[in-house]
Amino acid sequence: MITLHHAIKIAAPRPAVYNALTDIVQMAAWHAGKVEGDIAEGKVLTLRPKSDTYFSWRTETLDTNARIVQTSLLETDSQAGKTLTFTLSDLPDGRTLVALSHGEWTPADAHLPFCNTYWGEVLFQLKTFMETE
Repeated sequence: MITLHHAIKIAAPRPAVYNALTDIVQMAAWHAGKVEGDIAEGKVLTLRPKSDTYFSWRTETLDTNARIVQTSLLETDSQAGKTLTFTLSDLPDGRTLVALSHGEWTPADAHLPFCNTYWGEVLFQLKTFMETE
């Protein structure tokens, strides 16, 4: 199994970044396409970056200002059941480090390289939103 790892440094306080990742209204402001559902433990969030593409995630854990863990339930082009984790930490210079892991990919999954690229784009959209707010 393969786990994707991404990280980005954002010039914003950790609570503000956490809110942008967990508040549906804020997420809709920076995430591409439609954002539906809720981000709360046991609830389902569906992202529709394009009309023919969707991802549904059940939130498993919310550690306020620190960590978000979700499990994929439905995916357009890939097998569900993967785990997504965002971990937030303070950097000495006042920025927030956002580390992302997206695991349990099979090596033969044709969507793996596309998802890897997409996560870099998504984190950059989050950074841009937070730093130009």
